[in-house]
Amino acid sequence: MADAILSLFLDQLKTIIDKAKKEVKLLVGVEEEVEKLERNLDLVLSVLADAEEKKTTNQLVKKWLDRLKEAAYDMDDALDEWKTRVELEVKGTENAANCQGKVLLLCNFLSCFSFHRLNSRREVAVNIKEINRRIDEIVKEKDRYQLESRKIELPKRPESSSFVDVSKLCGRDGVKREILSYLLGGNSEVEAGKLIQTVSIVGMGGLGKTALAQLVCNDPNVKQHFESVAWVCVSDSFDEKRVAKAIIQGLEKLSGPAAHGLESDPLEVLLGRISKSIEGKKYLLVLDDVWADEGQRWDSLKVTFNLGATGSKILVTTRDLNAASMMGSSDSEIIHLEKLGDEECWSILRDIAFRGKDKMKSREDLEEIGRKITKRCKGLPLAAKVLGSILQSRSTKGEWLTILDSEIWKLKLAQKEIFAPLLLSYYDLPHPVRRCFLYCVLFPKNLEYGCYDITSRWLAQGFLGSDPKADLESVGLEYFNILVARSFFQDFQIWNGHIYYFKMHDVVHDFGKYLAENEFAMKVVESDHLSTNSAKHRNLLVMVDKRMTFPTFISGAEKLRSLITYTRKDALTPHALRSLFNHCRRLRLLDIGLPHGRNQLYGEVPEEVGKLMHLRYMNLGFNEKLERLPEALCNILNLESLILRGCQNLKHLPESIGKLLNLRYLSTSGCFALTHYPKDIRKLTSLRTVTGAIARADRNDDKEFSLADLGNLKHLRTIRMKVVGNSIDKEEARKAELQNVEELLIYLEGEVEEDDIKEALHPPSGIRFSFVDDYLLTPPVA
Repeated sequence: MADAILSLFLDQLKTIIDKAKKEVKLLVGVEEEVEKLERNLDLVLSVLADAEEKKTTNQLVKKWLDRLKEAAYDMDDALDEWKTRVELEVKGTENAANCQGKVLLLCNFLSCFSFHRLNSRREVAVNIKEINRRIDEIVKEKDRYQLESRKIELPKRPESSSFVDVSKLCGRDGVKREILSYLLGGNSEVEAGKLIQTVSIVGMGGLGKTALAQLVCNDPNVKQHFESVAWVCVSDSFDEKRVAKAIIQGLEKLSGPAAHGLESDPLEVLLGRISKSIEGKKYLLVLDDVWADEGQRWDSLKVTFNLGATGSKILVTTRDLNAASMMGSSDSEIIHLEKLGDEECWSILRDIAFRGKDKMKSREDLEEIGRKITKRCKGLPLAAKVLGSILQSRSTKGEWLTILDSEIWKLKLAQKEIFAPLLLSYYDLPHPVRRCFLYCVLFPKNLEYGCYDITSRWLAQGFLGSDPKADLESVGLEYFNILVARSFFQDFQIWNGHIYYFKMHDVVHDFGKYLAENEFAMKVVESDHLSTNSAKHRNLLVMVDKRMTFPTFISGAEKLRSLITYTRKDALTPHALRSLFNHCRRLRLLDIGLPHGRNQLYGEVPEEVGKLMHLRYMNLGFNEKLERLPEALCNILNLESLILRGCQNLKHLPESIGKLLNLRYLSTSGCFALTHYPKDIRKLTSLRTVTGAIARADRNDDKEFSLADLGNLKHLRTIRMKVVGNSIDKEEARKAELQNVEELLIYLEGEVEEDDIKEALHPPSGIRFSFVDDYLLTPPVA
């Protein structure tokens, strides 16, 4: 399997290079370097699959891949610094023009962003040339290792059939009865023009969708109810003729020479034969493992299906919710297959693990360990079967404890059997969505993710594109919905028809770690110094237990791109943060505000935060001791997301916050001590989402943000704000202009009436608009 992270990142780097060529002013010679880099990346991408396979037996190839990845990341950072310096110079020029003769100390401003002691665009250009020289040498070495261009070979899904050992299935009696009620009941939707009812079983790979369909297919009542039953394994490679031939073989019970005789028939003849086979008959057609990308190619087949008698049914299994809809299932006809309980998983694992061991003396001890291992299956029957098979060849307590303590993704049989169906789903994802999925493994298992928060993190890493004027948040939600539809996420919390929180199944998390290898790391602090492998670990989760404080030094931190802390109360001292900001200059994401790690900060945020030139995402939430933010924070030109929710004692936002022109997401929900928003918020014209905003209704104040200032924020889509004042200046409020807003929630603090606010703001029809009695009870965007 090709290096997942490297392949995706090189593709992303190509996009960045193309954008740089079009939009960024390049010095003489640098444009040639960038074009050379583009050619080199094409050569490297063509041999990645071969290099990935050879690295398992050739350490030199493995080191070659590591050096390539490191150089690619360095180039990305260099191009990002180039872009930022150009924007700073442009901004400095504009400010100078507005100063009307005043001296602008631009050099002092730029010094906050010194990176590798480079202080000019010319020096950045030299850095780009040096990195390109490294990449050029790496590309030349590919011939030494005889790396060749080849395609990624996906695991083949075994052909399924309608036959099943019913005695081996466990825990599906209830859902079987539900499916039978659909199949054997009447067809209430015939009158609505839906001649054939389609029932779909939807769930992630490994849940047992095929086994359940087999169980239903072999039920005596089904065989008696339908005149014809046909089973077709569709799988991921859709071909109309192949599916049509499989349907005919199932309906007419063809095999051998009779089946081979269909090979030469054109599709039209095959469809005519299906029509003749089902015309006037009540049939059941089972379509196993349907994928969604071939919607139009199904149309000719679906028309043919309508020729059957009333009461004919189609049963679909799929891991893609969109495929179920494409095949004609309504919401009520889609059955979401749930995880099994621990007892049911234990029954599966036990039957396999103890096969032939009935008289084993130590069975009782092993059963206790086996039940603990079962919990790691997290309700996935395939995982229970595979782990049972692994344990079947092991008879001692020590061997079983080794399996218990192992990570599933490091077990060879687990990689082969459990991850194979997930790998098919992964490669079915659009290329950009794969990066988004893999990034989710940076977080701890069983963590509840926020939908909008995760898309902001993707944005910070450049996964959603880099056009500041584009609606990248909608792109992120589209990617998120794809992952939801393909069953990569689960355990949803829904509010007002939208998913706000979700989780990732532990086995899916393990699968992501298996793909990403050493790209992401979790480190537990045991001393004042923390060591990480900077050549591989670009994204780090640091956990601090009750006895330790955050380390004052992280070895290898200079190349980190993401840092998430999960610490005890008061573990992050100003000294530790100052050291962190001085060394982690390449950070794109900094999260010290996880809800489960409250009050990590001990003191204020130091001025050195302004040195984080590349930072896009900063979460300081749930730190109750935080009272102020340094003005230097506003020097982070690239900052896109600033999350301060739950900072109950934060009294002021920085006065110069208007300098954060790329800010798209600002959250101050739960900042009780915050009395107003600065007037300069009106300058943040890139804002898409604001929660916890404070706007004056009674006047257009010189220092405080008011309702009229919303009119400057043309790209706002979501606003959750507190409106203050005992009266309303309706003429000013009408300047808010909410035409592009999709969601508006208002909490009134003062004596202004709801009707007056609504009349003045005049929210457009179709907007999700409401007043709330308790501002804190509204679901956070993150």
